[in-house]
Amino acid sequence: MKKLNRKLIRGTNWALAGLLSLLGFSGCNGIIRVEYGSPNADYKVSGQVTDEQGTPVPNVKVQLGKGEQLHYASFDSTRTGQDGRYSVSANYLPLDALDLVISDTDGEANGSFENDTIRVTFESKDYYKRGKGAWYEGAAKKEVNVKLKAKKKS
Repeated sequence: MKKLNRKLIRGTNWALAGLLSLLGFSGCNGIIRVEYGSPNADYKVSGQVTDEQGTPVPNVKVQLGKGEQLHYASFDSTRTGQDGRYSVSANYLPLDALDLVISDTDGEANGSFENDTIRVTFESKDYYKRGKGAWYEGAAKKEVNVKLKAKKKS
């Protein structure tokens, strides 16, 4: 009886492992990519980065994406100009929100600022172009101005 139970469990484990391999669960890494035939939308976020006094902050990295996937997928990033303005875009699955990540990567050149992540939400009023019912959901844009906090000196 024990031998039969052990063989049954071992056989079930092999069957489940084979099934999961066929379904592709062993190769998943959580990255969602927009591929041909996937619903998608174009997102554009622009604005100005300033310090707490309202002075534009140049040369700050601004990136648009979705959570942890920013580290894996190739999302648009840019640097602010002398006037602190930026514009980033992404073509992604239709979402209610994306993350705007602001990083001060140039050290003390323009002051030292805390990095920031802002959740940018998209509503139906933000879409300026609508898809025609196929895979393309349309295009949305949003203006987001950011005030960076200065790093505290130790």
